[in-house]
Amino acid sequence: MSKLDKIKAEISFHEKMFFTALAVIVGLIGWSASNFLNTSAFVLLLALFGTIASAIYGIYQYRFIKQLIKELEDA
Repeated sequence: MSKLDKIKAEISFHEKMFFTALAVIVGLIGWSASNFLNTSAFVLLLALFGTIASAIYGIYQYRFIKQLIKELEDA
């Protein structure tokens, strides 16, 4: 596998992980919005923590994708 193909495969993988993080964020926010009256504060705090963790992970993936794209342009 050439270096360019390897970089393209890595970009594809990290894009999938980025969009998974976005889906988790949207899902947790939607679940929290629809269940905030019926759920304990502890569970809502766990959902908030999951949302924040997914957002941080999504930002990390986005930066890594940008780095790989720059590396692909330089190659």
